[in-house]
Amino acid sequence: MKKICALLPILVFLRFFSSCISLESLWPNVAGPIDNEASLLVVEAGIAGEGALFNSNASGWAPWVVDAQGEVVPFKTFDGEPRLDSFFYSENLESGKYTLKGFFHVYIDYSKLPAEVIALYAPFDDYSYHVKQEFPLDEPVEVNLGKGEVATLGRYFITYSWTEGLTGTTDQRWRVNPSSVIISGDKSDKKALRVAQNWRTPHWTLWNLRNSEAAADN
Repeated sequence: MKKICALLPILVFLRFFSSCISLESLWPNVAGPIDNEASLLVVEAGIAGEGALFNSNASGWAPWVVDAQGEVVPFKTFDGEPRLDSFFYSENLESGKYTLKGFFHVYIDYSKLPAEVIALYAPFDDYSYHVKQEFPLDEPVEVNLGKGEVATLGRYFITYSWTEGLTGTTDQRWRVNPSSVIISGDKSDKKALRVAQNWRTPHWTLWNLRNSEAAADN
């Protein structure tokens, strides 16, 4: 009986710990703010009427954002929130001007993929087997990111078609046909910020203290 009683606190802890892991996996993995002035920037993008973009190791999208020096800002991607399309976010940014120039599409060129390599979705890494396509907006979108702020560049919809896609056999079957691409959106749409206010992991709780939007599902 004493052994059972001694085990109970451990079992309770393990159950609680596993529950926390399960809950945290429901939301994007984000690093906490590094200081009081650190900021976070998001972009929401999807396919009109269909939800998240198709982001895989063969074909994936990412926002094309540059900072005040013209350097590309890397974003993380989360496609698992049913209330959002693809959620792109970049944490611990300095304050200043950021510009959404458009979107990148990155796909595999199978002629460049070594036989022993497993391809990755990594639109901001320079893998030898990736080809990057750039699709600019008609008008770039700018935001002046404040110190200690969470802000969005808006919500966008991308219409596109691949050269061949899943049923293709050529090395560049996942290449997007440039003439098929149509990008529309609303730079003032803050739905992503309202949904993010619902996330309750320790790090998102800290970021949401800097998020001025009220929690909502739409």
